[in-house]
Amino acid sequence: MNKTLPSLLATALLAVGVQAAHAESYTIRMGGGHTTGTTYIKVFDTFFAEEVAKRVKAKTGNDIRFIKAWGGSVAKVDGGIEAVQKGSLDIALSPIGFEQARAGLLNYSAYLPFTSDDPVLQQKVASRMLKEVPALQASMKPYNAHILAQMVTEAYSVGSTFEIKRVEDLKGKRIAMTGTNAPLFIPTGAVPVTLGIGDHYQAIQNGLAEGSLFWVSGMEAFKLREVAKFWTKTGFGSYSTLAAFMNMNTRTRLPKEVVAIIDQVADEATVMVAEQSKQRDAETETRIAKEGVKVNTLGTEERGRWAQLVKDLPSKAAKELDGKGQPATEVMKTYIKFLGEAGYKLPYDYAL
Repeated sequence: MNKTLPSLLATALLAVGVQAAHAESYTIRMGGGHTTGTTYIKVFDTFFAEEVAKRVKAKTGNDIRFIKAWGGSVAKVDGGIEAVQKGSLDIALSPIGFEQARAGLLNYSAYLPFTSDDPVLQQKVASRMLKEVPALQASMKPYNAHILAQMVTEAYSVGSTFEIKRVEDLKGKRIAMTGTNAPLFIPTGAVPVTLGIGDHYQAIQNGLAEGSLFWVSGMEAFKLREVAKFWTKTGFGSYSTLAAFMNMNTRTRLPKEVVAIIDQVADEATVMVAEQSKQRDAETETRIAKEGVKVNTLGTEERGRWAQLVKDLPSKAAKELDGKGQPATEVMKTYIKFLGEAGYKLPYDYAL
């Protein structure tokens, strides 16, 4: 036994030395157009990056270093997929409303207005869609991109300089938003102004816009509460329109164990984004109300009237994408089915 123990110790030390000798260091460039003031960017900036590095080190002995480029320093809000395709970013986080030309199929939830305001419910549906609808992942292959995660937003509503109690109150008003949301407002007589959220404050301040379609957290993160003294809970819903894309060459270059950890942590990050978004909605609404912003909830009847005005939006969007070889009609039908199975019913039976 006395002779065996030193031998075992020597063998163990040798094994450790061999592992250390073969340890690799990998750098992942991760970025996006939004800042860490948004929930999904913050979660990937902290939890995702830290957990991937920790778990890779613990399981493989390898080191992962993240170089982060938020706020559009490498890719603007409409350039995440292109950055991944070209390889200037290994992982890009993108609001896909700005990526319509490349990621139109992933925007399915935005084509069905007045969906659930609950980010947690929406995330369950979004995760199921990504796992059970292969067409979504396949749509990114031409861009050498893998959908690492599809995440949900906080509930969309309107911050404005004027009060909104009825649909008619929007007539002639200029509302800043992403271009893909314009069809939701045009039937009301509102005038969509296509701008990134970072430009909404100045647009309202200068009179270019009188309102902002975004999340309630934007009232604080982008200081919109200073220029928009009304917040109207429209019931548009939380959308699964945030995505993390990963370069396919990067996935091939990394060891399979490392890729598996990245995928696992990305899944966990989506749950965290949803939970934090739900909590952030409630807490921010309470704070801005105390700071003098008037918070209104659009009545059920008015929501129904608005839904009626945009009843053709889903079918038009689906047919347009179908015509481009994207199976949007089937994707949207599946989304409605999954929503129902999760316990949510849309306020209007949109024809598809």
